[in-house]
Amino acid sequence: MTVTRTPDGCPVCGSDRRTSVTKQNELQVVGCERCGQRFVWPVPSQVVLDAIYDRNYYRGGCGSVGFSDYDALGHARRRMFSHHLDRIERVRRPGRVLDVGCATGDFLLVARDRGWDPLGVDPSPAREQAAAASLPIVGHTIHDAQVAPHSLDLVTFWDVLEHVPDPVGDLRRAAELLLPDGLIAATVPNAGGAVARLSGRRWFGYKVAGEHLQFFTAETLTGAFVAAGFDLQVRRDVTWSCTVGFVVDRAALYLGPAGRLLKRVLSDTQLGARIIDVPMVNQFAIARRAVALPGRLAA
Repeated sequence: MTVTRTPDGCPVCGSDRRTSVTKQNELQVVGCERCGQRFVWPVPSQVVLDAIYDRNYYRGGCGSVGFSDYDALGHARRRMFSHHLDRIERVRRPGRVLDVGCATGDFLLVARDRGWDPLGVDPSPAREQAAAASLPIVGHTIHDAQVAPHSLDLVTFWDVLEHVPDPVGDLRRAAELLLPDGLIAATVPNAGGAVARLSGRRWFGYKVAGEHLQFFTAETLTGAFVAAGFDLQVRRDVTWSCTVGFVVDRAALYLGPAGRLLKRVLSDTQLGARIIDVPMVNQFAIARRAVALPGRLAA
């Protein structure tokens, strides 16, 4: 199905019918009345969005934006990425992979060790650390990636699609770069999970409005892939790997005085470095380009 989008339309289905959900960080989160996607509207200017991913984003992040110490999560990320590759390699042998939003290159390092030919793009200064690890950085975003059309076996979006104004456009660009039988794999926060449903407009995921522009449920994630011309092969809830220290740091932000007290109690202990897998946070997807069938419109 071809979807016509306007600057004011839903980034998944294009509808301009929306209702208010909540307001966070002086930004409005709205819900599409047609497909249910929730998103920040109006979208902040590109200047504002670019300013988020400066050198402070990965070390010394402010409030709900960024990380206080991204490097401290490296072991947790690599364990999580290894699990993601386990799922991918059940259906695809190692080949050429582009990681969109590769940051410091943790996924690409794991993939390279497992026989993949890695490429990365990232708009932030973190790309310098990836390049220093001899990882090929071929652009800032998927739209300026210096990659030949139809040359990739896999494109990955690990916790990226929620950051972009036009996720369907990014997925369509990925389709241009993939081999005919290539795959997309992605993770996004689950805005339709049990915690989000019980929390309603107080869901902690909305605290990062501005950094996150999209809030996907299982249905709207599927809708985004379909609108971009993909068939979703796998969609499942997965854990998100991090450290106890990161969870405590976020608790200080989300839970107010109780969270800040917990952070003070644990700040001087060794427990903060322990890796844990947090459930009910992310959803994982694998998709293939859809095959146009008689009577079916290609996206």
